[in-house]
Amino acid sequence: MKRWRVLVIGENINSSIKEVEAAILQRNGSYIKDLARRQKDAGADYLEVNSGLRLYPQEEAEDLEWLVPLIQEETGLPICIDSAHALVHQAALRHHQGRAILNSINGDMESWKEILPLAKEHGCGIIALLSDRQGIPGAAAGRVKIAEKIIQGISHYGLSPEILYLDLLVMPISVNTGNGLVVLETLKELKRSFPQVKTVAALSNISYGLPRRRLLNQAFVIMALEAGLDAAIINPLDQRLMALMKAAQALLNRDAFCMNYIQAFRQGRLG
Repeated sequence: MKRWRVLVIGENINSSIKEVEAAILQRNGSYIKDLARRQKDAGADYLEVNSGLRLYPQEEAEDLEWLVPLIQEETGLPICIDSAHALVHQAALRHHQGRAILNSINGDMESWKEILPLAKEHGCGIIALLSDRQGIPGAAAGRVKIAEKIIQGISHYGLSPEILYLDLLVMPISVNTGNGLVVLETLKELKRSFPQVKTVAALSNISYGLPRRRLLNQAFVIMALEAGLDAAIINPLDQRLMALMKAAQALLNRDAFCMNYIQAFRQGRLG
């Protein structure tokens, strides 16, 4: 199996966080730039940006038109644009430098019609949720079936499966203690069946509703990396989580000559 370094997508610029929502509404650029810079310094490769609490898509689009250049001028990092509306993606891409990731489409072909042409025009990556109109399958087999539909379907838009990040849809174990295992089983099967396609997971969802959430997140990330996860949507400001990821990748032969681990040690990032 090919080994590779996991892509870290910083999750912190999200309007579901009260302080971030206030900063967006008040156009508090200093707060947003500081949050973006700290995520970059902690090791993020991409920064996810979400202003989805807005009532109207046009307002959300205006937020992204402000946020994207502000963040990129401060950090130089590419953006993962998280929105349910093509209008918002289009507005953000007008101001984006480099290769963005669009979050997201799903197994419902209606969700492809506006997003996929944008991805093709701008050379974007795409996060594809393993769900459809019937919801999120409870078992790995159902999620893999949706993945197959998406992989085959995007070719009709002239797009390669290599641009995809299949979102494993992490659900809380507080709701069903089998949810973590379903994610890991899905991940392993996707790697067997579609090795050319990348995977992504919002790992912190696993711990929702439980105490000591960071402990659960830290344990789960190691399990996901061992199963072959390609990209992680996480809080990079959790220093122990980031240190454990460095250690796990060194142990899993996903860090040539342990160079990233050694560099993190020299930079004081291993705790």
